[in-house]
Amino acid sequence: MRPRHKYNAVQVERDGFKFPSKAEGKRYDELKLCKQSGDCVMFLHQVPFRMSGSTYWADFMVFWNDGSVTVEDVKGMKTAAYKKQKAMMAVHFPAVEIQEL
Repeated sequence: MRPRHKYNAVQVERDGFKFPSKAEGKRYDELKLCKQSGDCVMFLHQVPFRMSGSTYWADFMVFWNDGSVTVEDVKGMKTAAYKKQKAMMAVHFPAVEIQEL
């Protein structure tokens, strides 16, 4: 029997990609529909932002038809490590705003 994730997240698979939670898998499905309907141009999954001493991995980066770009992080629980990385992102990439879903 597999041990449970400490936040009760259940890993799911979509199109050969493994997502650490149902919520992240659901967001992937939503973005696929968004792309198919033409609401967004494209999206990327697990985008690295390299900073001095660490790397922040955004869950999704979405490129919208109006030219805007959003960086999304699907969060069930905001851990101390996440809060620290988000603060570092604000310093290293001030133009990037993380949307927490």
